[in-house]
Amino acid sequence: MKNLYVNGCSYTAGDTLDDKHIWPYLVSKKTNLNLINQSKNGNSFQSIVFNSVNHLSSMDAKNTMVLIGITWASRYMVQFGDSVVNITNEDLERKDTEVKFSSFRRISSPKTTSDKELFDLMNFDYNECSSEVLKRFMDFYKSLVQHDYNLKNNQILNLLTNLILLQGFLKDKKFDYKFISFGSLFGENVLSSNCEQHKLILNHFDYKNLIYFDKNSVDICEVTDHPSKLGCKQISEVIHDIINR
Repeated sequence: MKNLYVNGCSYTAGDTLDDKHIWPYLVSKKTNLNLINQSKNGNSFQSIVFNSVNHLSSMDAKNTMVLIGITWASRYMVQFGDSVVNITNEDLERKDTEVKFSSFRRISSPKTTSDKELFDLMNFDYNECSSEVLKRFMDFYKSLVQHDYNLKNNQILNLLTNLILLQGFLKDKKFDYKFISFGSLFGENVLSSNCEQHKLILNHFDYKNLIYFDKNSVDICEVTDHPSKLGCKQISEVIHDIINR
């Protein structure tokens, strides 16, 4: 192995932590692998799958380990130009959609994993048109939340479908991979759903490639409600032990 490809949301990106304290960086150092970290704050699972499949299509499975963090089902991807941003539940009460296409911590792209190229794409896509698209999508999102009687089940089904599709891609291309679930803080409602359709989809999920963290097993920062420096260290140690068995 030469590379460690990682994708996920803020629980993987580290939220406000310095890059040298986040668990993907710590795992890369423990394994002596080159880190390709594409996780972003606010990532939806749709964007994680979308970008990961595009990025990994040009990578060699023989020398690339893949770690994918599972995120909340209620997030939605918005694709504009060559860039991708996401709408979260918190955005329903805020009016700062313009900042999403101007924030390096939010934006991603299926075209590149290069920071420099991503900055160029971000600067190109950040304009009045992209802001207008986000505002209109926000109106759609609000309407969906208000009127879809089956919203939660639909969102979970969307996530699980993408989970199985990404798993199929990784297996077909013979990548060595793990999915990461952060227990009751993150993903438990998805993986333990009682909905019959959800259970049907999960019958195809390979739990042997899941690394599961219980809420009590990870130190959480009280201010950010995300893994602390100690929490990231704990996560990295567990992941390192499992992938080196």
